[in-house]
Amino acid sequence: MLRPTCDFQPLEQFMTRDVTFHAVLQSLRLGLFDTLEKGPYTAEQIALMYGFLPEPTEALLDLLATHNLLARNGDGYKNAPLVSEYLVSGSTFFQGTAMELNNRFSQYIVSEFMPLLKGESQGRERTDDDWGNADTMRGTLQYAILGGLQDTVAFIADLPGFQSFRTMADIGGNHGEYSMALLELNPNLRSTVWDLPGVVETAEEHIAERGFSDRVTVRPCDLRTERLPAGEYDLVLASHVLYGFMDDLPGFLGTIHDALKSGGWFVAQHMNPASNMPPEQKCSLEFVTRMVGYRTHFIPCDQLESAMGAAGFQNFRTGAAGRNQCGLIVAGQRT
Repeated sequence: MLRPTCDFQPLEQFMTRDVTFHAVLQSLRLGLFDTLEKGPYTAEQIALMYGFLPEPTEALLDLLATHNLLARNGDGYKNAPLVSEYLVSGSTFFQGTAMELNNRFSQYIVSEFMPLLKGESQGRERTDDDWGNADTMRGTLQYAILGGLQDTVAFIADLPGFQSFRTMADIGGNHGEYSMALLELNPNLRSTVWDLPGVVETAEEHIAERGFSDRVTVRPCDLRTERLPAGEYDLVLASHVLYGFMDDLPGFLGTIHDALKSGGWFVAQHMNPASNMPPEQKCSLEFVTRMVGYRTHFIPCDQLESAMGAAGFQNFRTGAAGRNQCGLIVAGQRT
């Protein structure tokens, strides 16, 4: 009888990985991690609380514990520190909505797999329409506070003359949190968030809730076809936006250059191809990006600096943002 020669385990892991992720997602939706934050609880206690059968409940808890999401001892189960920080709804760094956003993208790829590969599905248009969704906005913000926002704001605050800045443009600023964080560090700074028309209303509501409506204005604009006012800004920020302009990156950078005052700074943050992000995660992100109609999510530093130089920028500065230095920050000045 013939026997296989290759180890099937890598493929078997693919089959079980999807089930595990959905077990985590459903536990999140149930509020199970909020409950276990008050633990430990036994499987029987959890089953009674939720009206579940004891046996599958124990199997679910064991699955989560095996992946180091729960701690398990003689008293029962409770959250591991990782879950307490990211999957408990009251945590500052709660990532539940970000995980739901990722799941929506994944489900869309699954449902439209062949049409997207053949270019028969309008992936980019659908993505553009989704940025104004309140849950999408919350999800992108949750992801940003994992370090990308903090590192980018600190980088900008260290630019020469930051305290003298008075006007900034936040391109594709969405929730406006980058602007508001910078305004907290410079009391004389005002920002205009420029984003797609479908984003404006939701962004205005979020900014009003944060108490910044008097210093942050939201304006509709699609820079693929429109331009910013010339010579208007001391600072232009584009966070996770450049990948949408790869069809004409020099033209986009020229628009940004023209919008700056003499001595003003342009700062871009985007995914870093040279980061320490695990290769499989990079490839997965790039796959999703290309499937929905964008050229790439990763722009090398030398490529961007070359394009910025051609647009007239000088005095380049670079930095890293986020965990595993997954974000690349590049700044250039209009002299």
